[in-house]
Amino acid sequence: MNLKEWKSKPTAVQHAKRIQSTETYKEMVGVLREEAPLNRTGLPFGAMPTDYAYALGMQKGYDHAMKVLAAMGESSPAMPEEIEATFSKDNYNA
Repeated sequence: MNLKEWKSKPTAVQHAKRIQSTETYKEMVGVLREEAPLNRTGLPFGAMPTDYAYALGMQKGYDHAMKVLAAMGESSPAMPEEIEATFSKDNYNA
């Protein structure tokens, strides 16, 4: 099931909203935020660029999952947008 299918079920959204309003849920989300990939372990000095790219990808995926989790309790959740990677000359500062 994806977010679009989830939001098509009003009862599911209502239940999620009720759960998200509890203090326990809020504390759990706080723990999840503290356990984000970039908060757990830093990259060592001199790490390869690919290591940084991998870590950034992990963090972006984690952030997206957190946005989807939050959107599940919104009555009309907007799909979290991911920036499209383009490699046109307009993107270079030079």
